[in-house]
Formats: sequence, structure tokens, C-alpha cells
Amino acid sequence: MRYKRKDYFRYDFKEPVEAYFRIHRVGIKEVNSSKGEARIINISPHGMKLNTNLDLPHQDGHEVKLSISFSLNGQPFLLPGTIVWKKKVAEFNYGIYMDLDESESKKLVEALKVYSNNQESRNET
Repeated sequence: MRYKRKDYFRYDFKEPVEAYFRIHRVGIKEVNSSKGEARIINISPHGMKLNTNLDLPHQDGHEVKLSISFSLNGQPFLLPGTIVWKKKVAEFNYGIYMDLDESESKKLVEALKVYSNNQESRNET
């Protein structure tokens, strides 16, 4: 398998990270949804896999924009995202595309490195 230098890693959480989201736009219609609960299964600077019991309005041709808030290592994040796929399992899994600027990406990567190191330290004890 070839490694692409520009491809980012994807961090899979052993225990999903608690998160909240709000929908801001469905297609061309601006909305202000109430806060929904979710769990982040995995994440990279360009996307995440989100799990929730809520059936979000993802349909082809109707872009759904949302913001996702969560905390890593006590550091809060509020990131923009767009739903790109939806899969019904016991609940719902969503693929979220995140178009982060360079500073947001760097902040997320650094937090994931610290989080990963903390998880490894816990497993060694």
C-alpha cells in the first residue's frame, strides 16, 4: 500500500468521545437546531465518524452544515462540518467532512497526540 504524504492520519478512539452538535443549514435553508448528543468514533483534520441516535436530514443534493463541540485533554473544540454519508446501524453513523484552516488542523493534531500519549500511559499502568 502506498502512503500519501498529504493524507492525514485518522485516530480511532478506543472509547468514543462525547460530543454535541447543532445543525446550521439544510440545503439553502438556514436553521438553528437544538443541541444533539453524539459520540466521535474516529477523527482526522479532514473529517470524523460521528455516532448518534438521531436521524439527521442527510439527502443527496441537500448539504447539511453543522458545528460539533467536544473536548480533548480539557481543551474545548468547536468545529464546522458537512455530512457526506449516513449509515443506519443500531443507531446512526455519519461521515463528517471538516474544512479546517491550518491553525485549527494543527491544534487538533497536537491535542490528538497528547490524548494518544495519555491513553498509552494509562494502558501501561
